[in-house]
Amino acid sequence: MAQESKVNCSINYNIGHVKLGHMKRFNYKSFQFKLLRWFGKNKRRLPWRIPNVDPYRIFVVEIMLQQTQIKTVLPYYDRWLKAFSNIRVLARAPVDRVLKLWEGLGYYSRARNLHKAAKMIVNQFGGHIPSDPALLRQLPGIGRYTAGAIASIAFQKPVPLVDGNVARVFSRIFYIRKDISKPDTIKIMFTIAEKIVPQKKPGDFNQALMELGAIICVPENPRCAICPVRQLCKAYQCGKELNVPVKSRNVAIKEIKMAAAILQNGGRLLVRKRPNHGIWGGLWELPSVIRQKGESAEDAIQQEFKLAYGMQVEIEKKLPVLRHQLTHRTLWIEPVVVHMSSPRPPNIHQNTRRTRCAVWRELANPPSCWAEKREYRRMDLPLTLSLRERVREKAKNLQSARWVDQKTLVLLSFPVPHQKLIREYIS
Repeated sequence: MAQESKVNCSINYNIGHVKLGHMKRFNYKSFQFKLLRWFGKNKRRLPWRIPNVDPYRIFVVEIMLQQTQIKTVLPYYDRWLKAFSNIRVLARAPVDRVLKLWEGLGYYSRARNLHKAAKMIVNQFGGHIPSDPALLRQLPGIGRYTAGAIASIAFQKPVPLVDGNVARVFSRIFYIRKDISKPDTIKIMFTIAEKIVPQKKPGDFNQALMELGAIICVPENPRCAICPVRQLCKAYQCGKELNVPVKSRNVAIKEIKMAAAILQNGGRLLVRKRPNHGIWGGLWELPSVIRQKGESAEDAIQQEFKLAYGMQVEIEKKLPVLRHQLTHRTLWIEPVVVHMSSPRPPNIHQNTRRTRCAVWRELANPPSCWAEKREYRRMDLPLTLSLRERVREKAKNLQSARWVDQKTLVLLSFPVPHQKLIREYIS
């Protein structure tokens, strides 16, 4: 490791005006040459890294790689291309099939946005993915980073990109001691990226930057000894490579206790579709509810069926609690096997008009449970909902429920914990 005396290790940048003293003296040509040479010899063999790659493949994989590692994406990428070989096939596909192919990859809004974007590309761009980053950013689910990745890798446009790997590389190369999650710091990163991306081979260069961050300039114990650009790295020259990047403290993990119901009738299982917004948006699930403090899974499920469907259920047995970890939440899901003690209400499968009429009749003289704050919280409804909004929300609950047989069940997409419950307990 070099001694600090060989380089000025003081802070030499200004957040407001993005002045980087090290940038003025930085040898961009040398950095580009060294990085591209290293990438040419050491890049990982990936199915989308082929000559004259179809832009559609880059479009798909860049969406998949948002907040997901390459090793996780690989099998999904292969299955996706077999099912949706081009943008038009994807645009024509039913959204439930799209979600089914995405099942288990997480962050399901990406799949819905990818499907919406495919439709826009077919309808507005004649089925051709735009090469202009500004046009790419008009598509749902595509921000500045993804637009830069698609434009540079698929179309060889000299467009900057900054993801977590690139931000870490830049924070060390230029010794930027600011929180990399802050907007002002991200602005600095993009300013650097704009200056550093070459006119020739911008796609390879941007991939090389990301590759360097993924396998050499890693968050902990960076492999500086084999880094191709270590002599140009200010943090390394100052002996401070472990001090950057600076990151905000991790968000506290929230513990959530839930109950899920397994209700079968005549060889069919009751499932319901989640709203398109929020966690697991658009997926199917076993009827579930967040438990209130001190509330048992049995009570929570019985109240949920009464409120959401007007259905009385009896508890048969409790099953082992299932733990599922999300980024900022830990879910504890207690499954309960139930059976109906009252007939299935006829309005589960009726049309919108008849369903809403039935709910209007109920809510015109609402039972006391509708006036209790805890019931609004249970259903994730704001306390200020008007009568009309309450009708609409409860009608959605009724309409989203379906009785499905085994043949249909395998075609629906479920969150991972519900997949586990179905595999283990549904015969």
